[in-house]
Amino acid sequence: MPQDPTDAELVAAYKAGDPEALGALMERHKAAVYGYLLRLTGRPDAADDIFEEVFIKLVKNPGAYGERERFSAWLFTVARNAAMDYFRRGSSRGEVPLEGDGEKPGPGDFAVSPEPGPEEVLANKELGERIGAALDSLSADQREVFYLRHYSGLSFREIAGILGVPIGTVLARMSRTAARLRDILGAGVQ
Repeated sequence: MPQDPTDAELVAAYKAGDPEALGALMERHKAAVYGYLLRLTGRPDAADDIFEEVFIKLVKNPGAYGERERFSAWLFTVARNAAMDYFRRGSSRGEVPLEGDGEKPGPGDFAVSPEPGPEEVLANKELGERIGAALDSLSADQREVFYLRHYSGLSFREIAGILGVPIGTVLARMSRTAARLRDILGAGVQ
């Protein structure tokens, strides 16, 4: 296997019987998928359970990924579907603490620089709280498009495929999301 194999190469290696390839795929995508699930569900325990479900589906049916699309886009589709199943089972969105629990980061942790001074810590914490509140004020559809675009790096076309809506719908949701965030946060936040 090459030094830095592609996702498709790792999937092929796993299908051929290399269990380490699945571990490499999980390691490569766990932060983005877990973060997406945490933002969708608002509950670390639910995000953990759904994350496991996603990779169990790959373990049970490695042929499900047909290599016609980017693996990450396929993976986020599976993650979204698993999250929707979670919601259909009657679970509701919880509150995500802005601060992490020491083991997993919270949304507010991303607003803090690695070595801030006391004033910067306070300013970043306040900004993180403002951003968190602004994101919470979005509709679920807008918030999901925002998370898929900004936290997973998926293209608008891939997001449209994951959500099962036309690309124009995704673009419109993102445009409304950006306008809403600008209104709430003001022009000083980029």
